[in-house]
Amino acid sequence: MQKFSKLNVGALAVVFLAHALIAAPLEAQEGAPETYALEADVVYGQGVVTKEGKEVSRDLWMDIYHPTEATAPPRPAVILTFGGAFHRGSPRLTFQSGGAQDTSMGNYCRRFAARGYTCFAIDYRLTPEGPVPSGEGYQADWIAPDSLLSLLPQANLIRGTMDLPPFDFSIPEQEKIMVDGVISAAEDLRTAVLHIRETAATYNVDPNRIVLGGFSAGAVTSWNVAHGMGVPVSGVFLLSGTDAGFDVNKAVTASSDRPPILMFMGQYDLAGALSSIPLLIAHYEKVGVDHEFAWVPGFGHFYPAGAASLGGDAVSTSVEGRIAEFLERVIGNGQ
Repeated sequence: MQKFSKLNVGALAVVFLAHALIAAPLEAQEGAPETYALEADVVYGQGVVTKEGKEVSRDLWMDIYHPTEATAPPRPAVILTFGGAFHRGSPRLTFQSGGAQDTSMGNYCRRFAARGYTCFAIDYRLTPEGPVPSGEGYQADWIAPDSLLSLLPQANLIRGTMDLPPFDFSIPEQEKIMVDGVISAAEDLRTAVLHIRETAATYNVDPNRIVLGGFSAGAVTSWNVAHGMGVPVSGVFLLSGTDAGFDVNKAVTASSDRPPILMFMGQYDLAGALSSIPLLIAHYEKVGVDHEFAWVPGFGHFYPAGAASLGGDAVSTSVEGRIAEFLERVIGNGQ
C-alpha cells in the first residue's frame, strides 16, 4: 500500500522479543474432542522448492477438522493459514512472546468445527525452502515488491534467530528471494482453495461458502489470495496482517468485486502493520469494499482467540466471537 522506510534492522530488533515456537497436540485439544473429527496430513497439491541447488516438487498438506454433529446439506468451510514471517511455523504450532501466546490455526479450526464449520489448516512453502513460483493465477505486473518493506524488519528478526543473514532490498537478488516466498505462499493457498472447491463433495462442503483467514504472514497470504489475486471466496479475515505482495490499487478497485473483510490488530502490534492498515481502510472506503476493523487492546502481535476485541461499534467481543459473527454474516451458521 505504501513505501515503508528502510529501517536499521539491528536497532529495530531490540524492540521485539524473540518468539518461541510451541508444539501443540495434533488434535489441538482444548475442548470436548467429540465436537470434531481430525483428518490429518491430507495432500492438496504440489509445490516446487529448491533442494541442494535443484528444483524439486514437494507435497502440500492440510489438516481437516470435520464437525461431528450430523448434517445433511454441505457445510460452509473455513481455510486457515499460519504465520511465521514466511520463514517458519506450522498450522500445529503456537507462538509465545513477552508472556502472550497466540492460538494456533489448528486450535482455531477445532473451535470453528465445534460451531459447525468444516475447517482446513494448511501447510505452505516457506522462504528458506527456496520456493519457485509458478506464475499461475495472477497478473505478474500486479506484484509490488515495495509493499513487502513493511514486513522486512520482522522477517529479518526471525532470520537472525535462524542463523540466516538479513535481507537487503537494495540487492535485487535478495528482494527476489522474499518476493518468491510471499508469492509462493499465496499460490499454495490458491491451490488449496481450488482443490477444496473442485472436490467439495468429498469433504461435504459448499464450494460457494468459503472464508479464508490467517495470522500474520498467514493473514497477508489470505489477503493476497482473496483481494490480491481475486480468487472467488465469500470473505476473509486477518489476524494482524495487511496488504503486502500485490498492488492494492491495481487489485482492489470499485469494479473488482472483492469479498467482505474483517481485520484485527493488536494495540502494540508491529510497526509496519500499524502504519499500513489505516491506508488500507481508507482505500476500502474509497472503492466501496465491505470492511470491518477491530483493535485487540493491551496486546502486541500475539494474542489468543479469547482476547477481547473492540470494534467500531465500541462493543467488546472476543476475537473468536467477532470472527464467528463475521462467518455467520457472510456464509451463514455451520449448523
